Amino acid sequence: MPSYPKNYPFYNWVPKPVGIIIMLLLFIPILTVGGVYSVNSTEMMSGLGIISEHIQFTNFVTSIGMAAFAPFLYRLMRIRREKMMCLAGFSLMYVFSYICAETDSIFILALCSLLMGFLRMVLMMVNLFTLIKYAAGMEATRNITPGLEPDDDKGWNKLDIDRCVSQPGIYLFFMILGQLGTSLTAWLAFEYEWQYVYYFMMGTVLLSILVIFITMPYHKFATRRFPINFRQFGNVAVFCITLVCITYVLVYGKVLDWYDDASIRTATLVAAVSACIFFYMEKNRHSHYFLLDVFKLRTIRMGILLYLLLMIFNSSAMFVNVFTGIGMKLDNYQNATLGNWCMAGYAIGAISSMILGSKGVHFKYLFAAGFLFLGLSAVFMYFEVQSAGLYERMKYPVIIRATGMMFLYALTAAYATQRMPYKYLSTWICVMLTVRMVLGPGIGGALYSNILQERQQHYVTRYAQNVDMLHPEASASFIQTVQGMQYQGKSKEDAINMAAMSTKGRIQVQATLSAVKEMAGWTIYGCLICMIFVLIIPYPKRKLVT
Repeated sequence: MPSYPKNYPFYNWVPKPVGIIIMLLLFIPILTVGGVYSVNSTEMMSGLGIISEHIQFTNFVTSIGMAAFAPFLYRLMRIRREKMMCLAGFSLMYVFSYICAETDSIFILALCSLLMGFLRMVLMMVNLFTLIKYAAGMEATRNITPGLEPDDDKGWNKLDIDRCVSQPGIYLFFMILGQLGTSLTAWLAFEYEWQYVYYFMMGTVLLSILVIFITMPYHKFATRRFPINFRQFGNVAVFCITLVCITYVLVYGKVLDWYDDASIRTATLVAAVSACIFFYMEKNRHSHYFLLDVFKLRTIRMGILLYLLLMIFNSSAMFVNVFTGIGMKLDNYQNATLGNWCMAGYAIGAISSMILGSKGVHFKYLFAAGFLFLGLSAVFMYFEVQSAGLYERMKYPVIIRATGMMFLYALTAAYATQRMPYKYLSTWICVMLTVRMVLGPGIGGALYSNILQERQQHYVTRYAQNVDMLHPEASASFIQTVQGMQYQGKSKEDAINMAAMSTKGRIQVQATLSAVKEMAGWTIYGCLICMIFVLIIPYPKRKLVT
């Protein structure tokens, strides 16, 4: 790595504390885009006249763009031109944000989200590695440079412990910033319109560009040629097509009645064909985008399974949103405010895992603790779901679930990279993001939403069988509603129709609460099985080649 001025990436007149604050604030526009879809779906649906699946799909496409960047991680970090990369990235983010705010096309919205996901990951990693070097004086790229791995068991064991301490801290930093961005964008959408989220981001991007121009000098290329072979973007395109088609099937399967719809069948076929093309291209090219040998490592395969299980059971977060939405009639902003309690869970989980990891506690106990907290969150919902639930108590399952999530979120990454050669790191990050942010949540969301719908219909049919004029409580409520409507000047026919709708609504609410309670019970069993699984499987370490 070439030498740079002592105060790199800033001019010498910029004080170090000011430089650190500037680099921390640069994460705001980078991470703000992450909260656009997750909490503002109602506002965007009403503004664009679309269904919720469109917003969910676009959110996943952003994550696909982030995963597609990962194999370029090491090569882009070697460029070390903070000013050039930030200016180019922020300028493109400004253009894409403007397009997203103005368009009413889902295709354009998804395409821009894919590109912004890629740029978001580029800017995040460039800013993070530069911040570590500037603030702590550590060359973080050393831990991703092939050939600089530890030579013996002692060195690898020390690196494993260091990762158990550092990775929870890094994840805590990004997840808290992401949650703050989510809360901010939810407030903007609630107080104004969903487009204001993009306008706010455009304003912060322009401010960031101005600050970068003033405080950072120009630096030349560190190498003679650009480190990325642009022919590999063919692999990137095929990779993205595969994941977009898989995501389309998972997100739209319920609304399109799965394989009865031609588009679902087409998407499945395209996903299978493009996946085959991708693996063929990777096996027959000298310059690889994705190292397939990474799947030969047992820790990687185990890490994929753990992340898949984590994100599937983490989809039980929908219990709180469904309960507060159906039982308490809360809006998206109130739900987002309730979601801020997850930051407390993140902090508890991160600090606990850092302390236990530094003391050498075995991974199996830490993973079991993660699934235990996920199960306890479901236990709380099982006993709390009722018609007279309290909003103030809903913070507890949020905190408990976030604590368990952080245990598994950070330590799975530390375990998967145990004694892993650095040449596989970029590919592992791609695999991790794909499973953790696309496949896992997609499968979990499809599983929970479809089961919820099926169980709702089951309980609606079951409860409606006994609701007629012979049922004392139902009859009294029906007659009271009819009389109330007639007192308000409604005709007898309109009053009867409104009373019937009111009765149907009460049955629907009761059926939804029963479905949530049943699914919480099955989630408890699932987490218990996962706890037993992670406790009994072996955890051998890779033997070093001498």
